[in-house]
Amino acid sequence: MPLISLRSVSKRYDVGGNTVAALDDVDLSVARGQRIAIVGSSGSGKSTLLNVIGCLDTPTSGEYVLNGRDMSAQSGRRLARIRNAEIGFVFQSFHLLPRVTALGNVMQPLVYGGVSTQERRRLALAALTRVGLHDRATHLPPQLSGGQRQRVAIARALVTRPSVVLADEPTGNLDSSATRQVMDLLDALHREGQTILIVTHETDIATHCERTVELADGRVVRDERA
Repeated sequence: MPLISLRSVSKRYDVGGNTVAALDDVDLSVARGQRIAIVGSSGSGKSTLLNVIGCLDTPTSGEYVLNGRDMSAQSGRRLARIRNAEIGFVFQSFHLLPRVTALGNVMQPLVYGGVSTQERRRLALAALTRVGLHDRATHLPPQLSGGQRQRVAIARALVTRPSVVLADEPTGNLDSSATRQVMDLLDALHREGQTILIVTHETDIATHCERTVELADGRVVRDERA
């Protein structure tokens, strides 16, 4: 059974009385442990696809099954719990709380998951250690470099031990050195069996992935394995 299965998924919006298809009849199957680059020009549907897979948005039509569960059959509260437990998010702009320490930021998903304070701290410190930032646990995001902030974001994404990590342009705001550090970390996670989907417009980033899915006008136009 695939970890992720989309069948005839469409997402349509009403824009000024016209219907716009951000996703148009998309079929996609993702096996556990795969690392996939999602590419395409601006407006092709990449971020919408990631939002649907991440349960941040719901399809207008079609079926989305995550880890054997039909997402269309879940209540809003249940979707939020599944999203917190099953999906780790990494964003281009980090989305860290600026007045909360690195440790506190990594602990946030565990707060929503109802984990005890002592266990939250233990798991968050372990996640920061995993990304090489245990010595920055008490630093605030403004005290960290861009690459360090992104590694904190990756630690936050990993702390719940999710089924899949969704990364939306994770190196878009980083210099070349920080980009290498982040990609080395994602490479290591993939070797350990983590399923990772990366939205990117950078060819160098896509070449790290063994599979590339290209979107155009909301449709999958290429699904290629290295």
